[in-house]
Amino acid sequence: MTSDHILYLVIAASWMQSVAAVASAYSKTMIRLRIASTIANFLGVVVGATSGNIAVLSRHLVLFPLDLIRLREMRKLVASVKRAADGELKVEWLKPFMHPCSVKAGAVLFRKGEEADRAYMLIEGEIELSEMGIGLRPGTLFGEMALFTEEGVRTATARALADCRLLSISYEEFEQLYFQNPQFGLYLVRLIVRRLHANTQQLEALASPRTTEDVRA
Repeated sequence: MTSDHILYLVIAASWMQSVAAVASAYSKTMIRLRIASTIANFLGVVVGATSGNIAVLSRHLVLFPLDLIRLREMRKLVASVKRAADGELKVEWLKPFMHPCSVKAGAVLFRKGEEADRAYMLIEGEIELSEMGIGLRPGTLFGEMALFTEEGVRTATARALADCRLLSISYEEFEQLYFQNPQFGLYLVRLIVRRLHANTQQLEALASPRTTEDVRA
């Protein structure tokens, strides 16, 4: 390849890199932004390698794999949430974004009416929603409802019936995930609605025997 060909290649790659950078700035979703940024950094590697600019080459050699990793994580996240929404009512996809914590038996995790700032997933133990008389099983996401209410307060009291291991995620982190991708938000809302429906059915099942006894009395 002649020096003229290399020069043309550098110029073309530079222009395409600029277009990709502008496209990433105008992207309205995180996945599109990451795709555009990945392309821009790949072209930056080409420009740096063909022009002999070590500084440019080094910068884009670092940024290119980072963008690929973030793009892969976001795609996996959206795919996992979609599978969860289309299949069983599980939220395993949320675990990598949560933080471990624990409570002792008898401890109150939060009370009804308190200001809410985080959601939880029960990993081990048993949690009771006192006002509803509902026991939560390991793998259950709870405490996220206040994020979708105007008041932003707890709708029930959560009490540990045994020593519990949990994972938690702040509402700020929840919102970041929610707004990073519209698809993620849509599937998340579907999951929340399905869980509300499941809670309603459980409450109706608990109330039915009492109603029958009242009628007999």
